[in-house]
Amino acid sequence: MHQSNQTDRHLREIARLRKAVVRLQDLATKYRQSEVVQKALFKISELASSVTDMQQFYQSVHNIIGDLMVAKNFFICLYDQRGDTIQFVYFVDEYDDIPSLESIPAELLDKGLTGYVMRNGKPFLYDESVFKRLLESGEILDLGAAPVDWLGVPLLSDSRVIGAMVVQSYTEDVRYSEAEKELLMFVSQHIVNALERVRQREMMQAEIDHQTAKLRQINDDLKLEISERERAQQLSSVLFAISEVTNTSDSMQSFYAQLYQHIGRLINNDNFFVALLNDECTHLHFPYYVDTFDSNMHKQRPLGRGMTEYVIRTKRPVFIDQQKYRELLASGDIEASTSYYGTQPTQWLGSPLVVDDEVIGVLSVQTYSDKVQYKQDDLELLNFVSQHVAVAIERRRNADEIKRVNIYLERKVAERTEELVNEIERRKKIEEKLFYDAHHDALTGLPNRSMFTERLQQTLKHKRRYPQHNFAVLFVDLDRFKDINDTLGHSAGDEFLLEASRRIGECIRENDTVARLGGDEFVILLEMIRSIDDACDIANRIIEKMRLPFVYGETEHYSGASIGIAECQARNDSAERLLRDADAAMYQAKSMGRGRYVVFDESIHKDLVASLNREAELRHAQFDQDFILQRNQLLAMDEQHPMDEQHPMGQELVLRWQRGNSLLHPDRFTVIADKAGMTTALDHWMLTRCCELLAADANALPVHVSISSKNLFKLSDVKALQEIIVAANVAPERIVFQFSEIELHDHSKRQLSCLRQLADFGVGLTLNEFGRSAGALQYLMNYPFTHVKLDPRFVANIAVSERAQVMVRHVVQLCRDLNIQILAAGVNSIEQQQALLNNGVLMGQGSYFGEPEQVLTPSQQHAELPLSVNAEAF
Repeated sequence: MHQSNQTDRHLREIARLRKAVVRLQDLATKYRQSEVVQKALFKISELASSVTDMQQFYQSVHNIIGDLMVAKNFFICLYDQRGDTIQFVYFVDEYDDIPSLESIPAELLDKGLTGYVMRNGKPFLYDESVFKRLLESGEILDLGAAPVDWLGVPLLSDSRVIGAMVVQSYTEDVRYSEAEKELLMFVSQHIVNALERVRQREMMQAEIDHQTAKLRQINDDLKLEISERERAQQLSSVLFAISEVTNTSDSMQSFYAQLYQHIGRLINNDNFFVALLNDECTHLHFPYYVDTFDSNMHKQRPLGRGMTEYVIRTKRPVFIDQQKYRELLASGDIEASTSYYGTQPTQWLGSPLVVDDEVIGVLSVQTYSDKVQYKQDDLELLNFVSQHVAVAIERRRNADEIKRVNIYLERKVAERTEELVNEIERRKKIEEKLFYDAHHDALTGLPNRSMFTERLQQTLKHKRRYPQHNFAVLFVDLDRFKDINDTLGHSAGDEFLLEASRRIGECIRENDTVARLGGDEFVILLEMIRSIDDACDIANRIIEKMRLPFVYGETEHYSGASIGIAECQARNDSAERLLRDADAAMYQAKSMGRGRYVVFDESIHKDLVASLNREAELRHAQFDQDFILQRNQLLAMDEQHPMDEQHPMGQELVLRWQRGNSLLHPDRFTVIADKAGMTTALDHWMLTRCCELLAADANALPVHVSISSKNLFKLSDVKALQEIIVAANVAPERIVFQFSEIELHDHSKRQLSCLRQLADFGVGLTLNEFGRSAGALQYLMNYPFTHVKLDPRFVANIAVSERAQVMVRHVVQLCRDLNIQILAAGVNSIEQQQALLNNGVLMGQGSYFGEPEQVLTPSQQHAELPLSVNAEAF
């Protein structure tokens, strides 16, 4: 029993070992197959770099496939997508004929098994039943001998079918399996990669060959071009040398000898001569010749019918070889060669020497040997040279005349040169003066706007390179220049500007620039300043200088300067910005009372923009719609009567600008109106409305109306005011003109004359805002004022200041002595009224007596104007 069990175990072990041996044999077979496949793939990879042409590649692929499976019948076809054709690049078959290597339209093979594989892009293993089914369905057609077995795989490149590879069998002992299909499909991908590399290499080689051929052709062309250029260069050199010889030769014989040498550099001229006609055109003269055959040529001979004479008759260059010579003999154009004409050459070139369309001779080269051959280019060259020879001969003939003319011309040239030198000097001075005038002010000689802008731009560029270097621009406006110019005349104005420019120049450094922009405006460029304080110091010096009196004739006149300062803030500043800001700062200084300087900041720019906007609104304003008159009663102050029983002595009509819902006081827009040139027009409109009120009411109280002193510079302006009053048929005595003390100027003869004319006309004259300036008493003494109105700021302190009361008492006494009525403006409290009465002022106006009321003239009665007033009105 125990022995039987051992036998069974032994048998089972033997069976297990046999199975293991079978598995090992299978594995060994697979390893051998894998090794074969690896070797095949390695060979395919090597093909890409080892084969020399495509047919060798396809043959090697066939051999490799034959190592993997039976491949007696094998072909490779490739698809050309551009032409939609298929080409059998490799074909081996036992029964079918080898297809043409030329491309076959794809549609012819589309129904075959090969076309089926290429259409589907998948491998196909022949199965008889499947084959018949495909035939019956019409998907394929039987295009060749029916195989026993057929295996085809597509050749894919980037998922695109580029061809097919097929093995087939016509015997039963050779069959293909699924494993071989997968193997062939696997191998096909490596074949495609190798094929692509080989094709790329062939294409690259073809391109290299093509480019090499092109480079070779280019090289040949360059060699030809270089050869032609060398010849052209040599030709140019010779022609230049011939041209130089024409001008530099000492004699004709020297010219001919050098001409001969230069022509020899281009063509063979072993036999060369120059022939000239005499003046009577009966003989030929040979001034120069070289001949290897005829050493004793005649220096001169009569004209005959030789080749030289033929050129003279035809007036064109001629190339005569043996054939041409026989033709000319046959036609009788020339006669046969004799000793008279010299030895007959094998080739002869002759070109006429032409001067003024007349042939004066011939230039010729010839050869007696076949070793030397001339071409048509040589004739053209000879023809060109003949032109230079003809010029040289003509030049020699005219040498004496040229010499005489040259002497004459040299003398004339010397004279003309001297004249031109003088003219050039004169024009240079004119140009310098024009340049100076274009960049300088004609009156002061200072740089003008153009030159100042150039220097300012240069300084800005310097600032960009050296940010630590500071500079500033000063805009200077002379105060009261217009008054001086209008009062004393333009000559005095010019003297004033010259003196002003001199004073400004004394206040600046040598490296600074002062320029006049026009009128009374000057600008200064201060370079290399430490800080803005340096600019302020210079501005102060200028202001102090300008406060000194200007002497014209025997009188002194006073002006001043308002200065705006703009400092360069950044490297990207512009000249326009600096000038604009300095100008804005200057106007700010003028608005603050003149005689001072202002450094620009952004608030000034904002005010300037607001001023421009207000000026635009003012220009578009309609007088009868946007301006109104308000009445302030002028009352006789009496402490015995209550305020509502005070006796009115007159009425003051004041102008207000109705801007939206606000009524603007004249202080808010008179400066703008002055800049816009509307001041006189507003005065005329206001006076016209006042006259309408007086004309409509004969019992109306006298009207006090504020008029700008700009009406006092021209008698025509005064006459215009008078005409308005006369046209309204109003008595002048019912109107009192009020002129602000601060607008009047000391020693203004023109203002004084205009005021006297108004006084003679009959209107009353009030010195308004009395006490605001230092020259008030001067005006009382010299000007024909009938009324004096105390300034509201003067009145505001009278109730609390003993000094103010003392001054008022003295002014009251002075006015009584001068028979001038005195009244107070700005009486806003009973204490002020009482103080004024105590000191002799009996008439006044102000909010204490009531708020102003709007007045409608008869021409405005048809339109109701709003009466709303806010705080901006006062």
